[in-house]
Amino acid sequence: MKIPHESDHVDQVRALWTRAWPDLNTWPIAVVARVGRLARFFDHGAERVFGAHGLRRESWDALASLRRVGPPYRLSPTELYRGLMRTSGAITNRLHRLEEDGLIRRVPDPTDGRGMLVELTAKGKRLVDRVAPEHMANERHLLAALSLTEQQQLADLLRKLLRSFELEPGPPPPPD
Repeated sequence: MKIPHESDHVDQVRALWTRAWPDLNTWPIAVVARVGRLARFFDHGAERVFGAHGLRRESWDALASLRRVGPPYRLSPTELYRGLMRTSGAITNRLHRLEEDGLIRRVPDPTDGRGMLVELTAKGKRLVDRVAPEHMANERHLLAALSLTEQQQLADLLRKLLRSFELEPGPPPPPD
């Protein structure tokens, strides 16, 4: 589906700034505000899919992280919270709920007698395997306004921008 180039909310915001403060360079808003608004639309679309399966985004992210590492589908809690850009406290609470639902279990770390690993259960794997294709179809739908070539160009540009942040020392900031 091709969408004609017309103004959007961000163009309107920039026009208001230009009228109110003509010397203010609002060019960054053209990118940053659009990425922020798109993130909210993407999150809403994803939450609809996850919600239909009794999940929230944070739960999905943890389950999908375990599934994609392959058998035996295990990660340390530290690996999970670093990879998911969540605080350790938020991950601990999320893991507790997933464990209560029988989707994960904590198992002793065979390489560190003091440590524990988080493992995807068979029930959790079945859930991820059921939701993942629907989630990917939903994400394709969310990008449908762009051709495949445009999607690749956007992905390349976003990768370049993201890498500039990832090269900075320290972990990424957790979400609010």
